Amino acid sequence: MVHSYKQYFFRVCLLLGFALLSFYTQAQLPVDINQLSDQQLIQYVQQANLAGLTQDQLIAKAREKGLSDAQIAALQQRIQALNLGASTGGASSNTTGTNSKRNAIPTYGPGYRDSIKGLQVFGTDLFSQDNLTFEPNLNIPTPANYILGAGDELVVDVYGYSETTKKLQVTPDGYVRYPNVGPLKVMGLTIEEARQKIKAALLKIYPGISAGNTFVQVTLGQIRSIKVTMVGEIKRPGTYSLPSLATIANALYVSGGPSKIGSLRHISLMRNGKQVVDFDFYDFLLKGDLSKNALLQDGDVISVAPYALRVAIKGAVKKPAIYELGNTNNIAALLQYCGGFADIAYKARVRIQRFGEANREMLTIPTAQFQQFALASGDTVLVDSVANLYANRVLVGGAVYHPGNYGLNDMPTLQQLVKAVQPREDAYLTRAIIRRLDKDFQPSLLSFNVQAVLDGQYNLPLQREDSIYIYPISEIREKYMVTITGEVNKPTQYLFAENMKVEDLILMAGGLKDGASLKQIEVSRRIRNANNGTDSNAYAIIKEINLTTDNLANDTANNISLQPFDIVSVRRSPMYKDQITVDVQGEVLYPGQYTVSANSERLSDVIKRAGGLKDDAYPAGAILIRNTYQQRSEADSTLINNKLNALEVQSSNALMATDASGNPITADTTKKSRLEASITEAKKQVGIRLDEALANHASVYNLLLEEGDVIKIPKQLQTVQSFGGVYVSQKVVYTKGLTFKKVIDQSGGFQQYASRKRSYVIYPNGEIRSTKHFLFFKTYPEIKPGTEVYVPIKKRTPANEIASTGAAFASIAGLIVSLVYLIKK
Repeated sequence: MVHSYKQYFFRVCLLLGFALLSFYTQAQLPVDINQLSDQQLIQYVQQANLAGLTQDQLIAKAREKGLSDAQIAALQQRIQALNLGASTGGASSNTTGTNSKRNAIPTYGPGYRDSIKGLQVFGTDLFSQDNLTFEPNLNIPTPANYILGAGDELVVDVYGYSETTKKLQVTPDGYVRYPNVGPLKVMGLTIEEARQKIKAALLKIYPGISAGNTFVQVTLGQIRSIKVTMVGEIKRPGTYSLPSLATIANALYVSGGPSKIGSLRHISLMRNGKQVVDFDFYDFLLKGDLSKNALLQDGDVISVAPYALRVAIKGAVKKPAIYELGNTNNIAALLQYCGGFADIAYKARVRIQRFGEANREMLTIPTAQFQQFALASGDTVLVDSVANLYANRVLVGGAVYHPGNYGLNDMPTLQQLVKAVQPREDAYLTRAIIRRLDKDFQPSLLSFNVQAVLDGQYNLPLQREDSIYIYPISEIREKYMVTITGEVNKPTQYLFAENMKVEDLILMAGGLKDGASLKQIEVSRRIRNANNGTDSNAYAIIKEINLTTDNLANDTANNISLQPFDIVSVRRSPMYKDQITVDVQGEVLYPGQYTVSANSERLSDVIKRAGGLKDDAYPAGAILIRNTYQQRSEADSTLINNKLNALEVQSSNALMATDASGNPITADTTKKSRLEASITEAKKQVGIRLDEALANHASVYNLLLEEGDVIKIPKQLQTVQSFGGVYVSQKVVYTKGLTFKKVIDQSGGFQQYASRKRSYVIYPNGEIRSTKHFLFFKTYPEIKPGTEVYVPIKKRTPANEIASTGAAFASIAGLIVSLVYLIKK
């Protein structure tokens, strides 16, 4: 699209340059693009499409006239500045014949479309469609009535005994000059008259013409341009340059067609002050008749009168639009224009909206008056559709082979209709319903026995809009399902089927898993005796079966039949064991995952299997992370909560630290993630003493292993970390004899709001020890390598709350004093 536009734009520039150079050459003036006015430039662009030369020919002619690349560039800039690229409305239309390149008519963009309440004026769309240009057909034989004029090119072809071809241009005086013959006046002659005249003149130099062995053919080559003036109710009135083969329709299209009030029925062609043709465009639109679409001549004037009578038709017609009526202005003629009634039209009458002398009016015209009723300009004819209601319909649905709508006239009774639709085998034959609309459209319900109707024992006359529905059995009962759970590959619900066995259900579930037991397969059955009036404590009937074959075949003795809603449970074999793995990490010779050999294997056993501890291992700091949930005592839960609180304090201090000025410091993302992970891990952490477990196999800390256990053994630790209500939270080098107070002293001491009595420590193995109190004495916990010391911070009371509390106490005191004074008085 972009490429075609650029090519078109380049051609316009070349055409314009060629036209300019031709003009200035004839006028003996220097070529200066800058001397052109904007109006002259606009006129040349409007005429640019009239030339039909190819791009190569345009370039060659431009160079012959001396047009330089700089002048072409200057023209492009001027045209772009004036925004003339869209004024011609699209690509130029060049029509190339076999013998000549003829001028094409310019095209224009979409025009105005008159409309009344969404309706378009009939025929105006032809003047605004880009894909319909109404260009004159230049690839046709020259019309016999074509009148030659100045600018036409005649091609004289002499063939036979003598062979020659000459192209002769008609001069402004109306002459053509043939070599050795002299000037011949042809202007005003038809092409046939010109041929006879030229042939007679050529007898002087071609004697073979009279002898019959030389022949002369005269055809029209390059055609001339003519000036045609468009006046009246035209969208773009003015004078237009058109090809000499243009007709009235071509001129209408170029000018944009009639205006909003212009007529399509009365288009006058004026020539030498006289009306030559009164063209009715409806003849072409409705009949394809172009007999009055006359060829234009230079100086012709086309006048479009205002419309006299326009009416609109809308609704159920084939072509709703606004139509211009002629001498026959009745409804029948209007229906003929719009293609007649649509298939859904109500044809008994039409309604007409009319503008009266003082008010609007509504008229109703029956079909019998369509020929006589005269329409007035501004009328709107309304054609209704037939009512959306069936006159004789009955409906059938449900469990039948032929559901749908049926005619009441063909099947007036219920028995005829039911037999025709053929109830299916799954139909519920005991009861079906008829939904019926009463006279006031209130619904009512009738029921009948389908089997009785089929047997001829019951019948009923049907009414219009009766709707019969025969229920499928599946719709009136709960969906029958069976369920299988446990050690099968696809445990879920399955649709119940009669004679379904336990083994069938197991196969539908993908078969047994490797650990499934064929013993103690349980079938629980719903108690379905709803008619029994006595209550029972039983919820279900339980049956246990033992299958004896692994291939689930030929075990008829134990393979019981299932009933709807049965639940089959396949147990896991008590002798089947999945492998249990634990993960040993840290300072052992062979860290990694280990499979537990027996349920009696303990911590010390797996450490030995891992090659034992390394020399720099710190067993007192070993921890156990257990993913399985255990019921803890209240004391154990308190211990775990204390540890979680300690880790959250650590996280809070790390994430909400401040600098010396009290400004918050943004936490490192990696450190934040690590601290959050440690808080999550604490929920699964078990405090152990690995050194005691290794020394004493019977120690309470030598725990039995469970699936997913993770044992972490750190290297020898050498520091102690302080957190919370100290001035500097830091790591302190551990030395023998290091105490709690020394750690606090090396961390800058307690802060003002530190809670000393609630201080506690967390040992590397996860154990927590808090500060002990006796009277006014405090016993701080022991410090070990890797210990974390936590000093909680007291909750501060804001100054405004303190002031409010003081004011409240003062008010209470004043009230008490006042009461005492009143009592004494």
